[in-house]
Amino acid sequence: MNDAGKTPIGLRFIRHVHFCDCGCWEWTGARNEHGYGVIGRGRRGEGNIKAHRLSFEIFNAVQLNPEQVICHRCDNPACVNPDHLFVGTQQDNLADMIGKQRGSTPPVLLGTGNPSAKLNEHLVRRAFRHRENGASTYRIAHELGVSRPTICSALNRKTWRYVDVRTSNHIG
Repeated sequence: MNDAGKTPIGLRFIRHVHFCDCGCWEWTGARNEHGYGVIGRGRRGEGNIKAHRLSFEIFNAVQLNPEQVICHRCDNPACVNPDHLFVGTQQDNLADMIGKQRGSTPPVLLGTGNPSAKLNEHLVRRAFRHRENGASTYRIAHELGVSRPTICSALNRKTWRYVDVRTSNHIG
């Protein structure tokens, strides 16, 4: 029987497992864009389940909550060995990743390195000089061609904090 609706999911699952010498049970079926195995839940329209999640449920005889995440001790997304898997939250999974120094946090794009930046270091210094000389935030924003909230964020040091803004009385 090839029909997913007729063959029990446990039998369909085990057909896609290769037992490796390293101890991992490598998933040989379909995988998602992140390398995790996926298998149809049964009938059309019921969607897929990640193979490692299914493995954990089958071999531990549990039904997981949607909030529960299955993490890999072996860091092999294709592994479905229940001995290599543990239950956690998404936060636990991220902490595990960071603790093992896998992945990386997104870089912080400061100043003109941020593609959304409307100012540059020179303009930030200029804004501070204008303010020192009594200009309103409306006038500074108009003068520099940006919005008032952009100017207020810079002047209140919510953005561009790293810029040395010690000013002189000359406007440049």
